[in-house]
Order: sequence, then structure tokens, then C-alpha cells
Amino acid sequence: MARWQALVAGRQLRRTLSVTTLAPGMVGVRLHAWPSFVDRVGLQDTVVGQPATDGSATATRRLDWISLDPSRFSGRVVQGDGLLDTSLPPEDGQPNLACVRLSGGYFNFLQRACPDRPEHLSIGPSRGRGGALRAALPLPTAYAGDYCELAFPDGSSLACAPLLGEQGEPVFAARADGDPRYRLPPDFSFERGDQVAPGVLWHAHDANPRAAISVPTVTGKGARIRLVAAPMDQRTCAGSGWTLSAFSGALARLDRLQDPPNVSLNLDGGESVALSAWAGGRPLLDSRQTLRPRRVGNLIEFRATPPSRSPRLVRCVKLGS
Repeated sequence: MARWQALVAGRQLRRTLSVTTLAPGMVGVRLHAWPSFVDRVGLQDTVVGQPATDGSATATRRLDWISLDPSRFSGRVVQGDGLLDTSLPPEDGQPNLACVRLSGGYFNFLQRACPDRPEHLSIGPSRGRGGALRAALPLPTAYAGDYCELAFPDGSSLACAPLLGEQGEPVFAARADGDPRYRLPPDFSFERGDQVAPGVLWHAHDANPRAAISVPTVTGKGARIRLVAAPMDQRTCAGSGWTLSAFSGALARLDRLQDPPNVSLNLDGGESVALSAWAGGRPLLDSRQTLRPRRVGNLIEFRATPPSRSPRLVRCVKLGS
């Protein structure tokens, strides 16, 4: 009986968790499970049940990520003079290089942050290659203290919010506890046409598709960068999505896979969530919220580079006050 139970458990684990080497220095991981089963794979902080009456307490959740060796991959922010298609591989004459792309920071989606400025503009300070400042919209004043600058070795950067994990602790979960700024106002109504402006964190308490990046604080053996996508199977079922507090716990747990722990930042979620990888011109992984991808204002991209003994790290700098 024990052997049979072990066999069944092994099959469940293989259906729940898959780990695949996609290219040298690039590993893809997919976790898709019921809350009660996730503790078997050592990531019990990543999926937590939520009391509900709509069946969401037994819903499955997804957490997909690509783990990168920072000595083999270098990152940058991709921006342009218009919206970007997250489903397309880079078109720059280097199709054989392994490449990963993840939806980036908040942008002026449907011009909801500023109706008289272009839709592709980022929320918060943004820099292109070489550190040149790009046109952008200001940070929402009430949430300026939640924002960090994510800066890459080529000088490009973007603003992201909130900080999810630091020193292995779910810092946003602690920050948001009981704070009304991270909940929809009592008189808010989607049915009435109310909207959440891009960059405003009213959505924190609601279950949504999420995206994040986890970056090392020091170089060394075992350092890994993780690009994370968490699509929802059912947008109408809260149990298949993530509040930002629960997501903060998930990313803090992933951060602790390193010693010292990584630091993790939330990225643009909802219908924008898209994580894709290519190598040799072939698609290797595609994790997104919608089959027809939303066009976004910016992307985070990592490409294979010659191995380096002293890789330049992605830096996380706190903005606001």
C-alpha cells in the first residue's frame, strides 16, 4: 500500500510541478496546484487557501517562472515610440540567441492615467539604453513611497511597485495589512464604470493575475534571476488569482532560494501578464493571461551573453519617500 501511495503521489507531483532546462543557464518552472498539495514541493508560502463561498477555496493557482544564471544573461528595458507586442520575438538579426521577455512596469493603459498623453508612456521615471531619460508620467503621489527603480547594466530602467520581498521577508504583506490605500474605495463600482488608474495600487486586495521579478543582491555561485508570471485560470474565481499580499509571500519564498535572499518587485499584471522564451528562433515557453496578448508600454528582456565571472547585477533602488 505504501509503495502504491508513493507512486500516486509521484504522479501528482509531476503533474503539479515541472522543471525544464530550456537553454544553458535558463530553467523553466511551472507550478499548478491545489493549495493543500503545494506544501509537498517546499513552496507552501506560494499558494494559500482563501475562505470563499464560490468554490475558490479549492481552485488551483499557477506560478510560472524562468530562472536565469546572471553570468550568462544580461537584462534591459525594451521601450519604443508605441505599444509593444509581447508575443513577438526580438527582430534584430540575432535569432539564435536565447531570450526571455516579461511584461514590464505600469503604463498609460487606455490613457487612463493621463488622457492627453500617449498610451505607451511609463508610469514613473524611465531611462533608455545609456541612461537617457525618456518621456514618462509622474508617480501617483499617494503611492510614491511604494515605487522602486529597476536599473539594468545597459543603463535602462523603469519604475515598479510595490516591493514584494526583501531579505527573504514579505515586506508588502506587512505594509498593506489594514491600510485602506490598498483596497478599492467603499463606493467603487466596476459596473458603474469606475476605473483604477494605472500605477494606483487599489487593486492590491483583489485577486488578479500577477507578474514579478526576483533579483540577487550579490554575485556569486548559485545567484539566480527569476522572472515570474502568475496567470489566472478563471478571472471570475478569486481563488485562482493572487492578492498582492499573497503574491508578496510567494515571491519572498522564491527569494529565499538564495543565500543571501533575492529582492523581488511587482510588475504590471492583469491582462498584461506575459512571460515568453525563445532559443534558436524557436518558442520555448509561453505563459500569459490572454491568448490574444495585450500590447504593452514596456518589456523586460534578458538575452544570452558570453559567460562572465563578474556579472553586472540588476539594481533595485527605492523611489519616493
